[in-house]
Amino acid sequence: MIRNHHRSHMMLLALLVVSLVFSVPVPVQAAEQTSFPSVLILYDSLGVGTKQEGNVEALKRLLAAFRVQVTAEPVDSYTAGSLNGYSKLVEVRNRSDWMEEPREFLADLQSYQGGLLYIGEKPSDKLARSLGLRVQAERRTADLAIGPFVEKSIDVSYLFDSTQSETKRYGTLKIHSSGASYPYGVLNGANAYVPFMEKDTLSEIALAYVLKDWLQDHQTGHYFLVFNEIYPFSDLSLLERMSDELFEAGIPFIVSVHPVFSNTDYPAMKRYINTLKYVQSRNGTVLVESPVVASTIQDLDRSLQRQMEHFIDELAKEGVVPLGMGTEMYWSYDEHYVSEGMAFFDSVVLYPDARPIYKAKRNRSTAFPSSLYSVNSALLQRYLSDDRLIKPLPMDTAITFDFAENESELDRLVDGLKNSWFTFEDYKNEAHSVKTGTNELASDRGSLVLNGVSLGIQASHVETSSDHVYKQQGKKSFETWFTVQNKIFIVIIIITLIVFCGFLMIGYRMYKRKFYK
Repeated sequence: MIRNHHRSHMMLLALLVVSLVFSVPVPVQAAEQTSFPSVLILYDSLGVGTKQEGNVEALKRLLAAFRVQVTAEPVDSYTAGSLNGYSKLVEVRNRSDWMEEPREFLADLQSYQGGLLYIGEKPSDKLARSLGLRVQAERRTADLAIGPFVEKSIDVSYLFDSTQSETKRYGTLKIHSSGASYPYGVLNGANAYVPFMEKDTLSEIALAYVLKDWLQDHQTGHYFLVFNEIYPFSDLSLLERMSDELFEAGIPFIVSVHPVFSNTDYPAMKRYINTLKYVQSRNGTVLVESPVVASTIQDLDRSLQRQMEHFIDELAKEGVVPLGMGTEMYWSYDEHYVSEGMAFFDSVVLYPDARPIYKAKRNRSTAFPSSLYSVNSALLQRYLSDDRLIKPLPMDTAITFDFAENESELDRLVDGLKNSWFTFEDYKNEAHSVKTGTNELASDRGSLVLNGVSLGIQASHVETSSDHVYKQQGKKSFETWFTVQNKIFIVIIIITLIVFCGFLMIGYRMYKRKFYK
């Protein structure tokens, strides 16, 4: 009997342990991360103050669009043996003066079996032999052409060609003085070379063609139309009008909207969500833009994860299904922002860094299954040689516009899109997933899915009442008595004023008669 009693206690204890294990909350994670190719960027300088400034940042955004995990560090910080942990290596030489590379790196490079891309002047002899590089000319003015794009009259410090027929060539550099043409980039097997790359020029786009084959990426590139700088206080009626016009023109689009973290029960928030729901019904897709980071972020005591989750859940509650996140690239290189703000999403649009404010900076990025390379429309238009030949770039590309501030600006923007030869794809046609502790949001072959249920996207203009109690009123006691008392006091005050005025008039007349006498 004692043995049976002991056994029952053991069974109860086991059941208790099991219940505790299953009651432990599971932290929110984005769609499960798959393994991504790893790329190491080693640079001799960031080129601050030169025309190469910003090219490492642009390179990182390009690589992110090909779904690779990137580690970037200066070559003089290289640690012996670390190269073997990466499948690809990019060397960026921005300095014109010679800088001796660390012995540890040179030793590891000799035995390295992965792919190598070299950007800059004076590649190593080993790389030159593997690609058959031969210097043809230096310090020339040339036109760079690749795909449907041309950039006129650029200064080129280093021109080359390859003696190997099997080497693949990318783009052309046509010399002004002689008319001779040389490739912008070459690729043979796992090795590739380009002589220069500058941010916000055609060379940035040209490098994408080389990267696609060097990374052996088989995706088909598409263009997506993205509007950002949309806030709750933006002109929401203008946003609805834009949605109508783009819908009627058959142009799918994306809105990257700033989140609201507090006062989500206010009418302004209701109007905001109703507008986003209407945008969604006009074949628009909603992305959550990263919140504005204040310079005092280190001193703020708040949970970014809880706030982002709350906003996503508020949208989901009203039938709005965000499918990703729009953010500056530096967020993907910050441990805090990745774990607290980006962990809900498996799809992102990475914008160029405007004003990076890190909280837990690291030199390694987080890769996402879907990552759009963003480019301002003016950059592409600047280099288009023929508006009728706008083929997609090698990777998925977001062409971004700031949301219009008035009707005339909107008219110009929409007319330009209607007359454009760009073909924009519907973001919902690809697979995207957003997960919180409460909701699972996704897209499935053009449909929006909320917690496993496919949503219809019909919506109409919804008016939100401005009547709202912004502060909860407390319980009132003796309200009737104080109301009566106030009325009595008002009557007494009025009678007193009448009597006082009467005495004033009587006194005035008596004084007047005395004065006459």
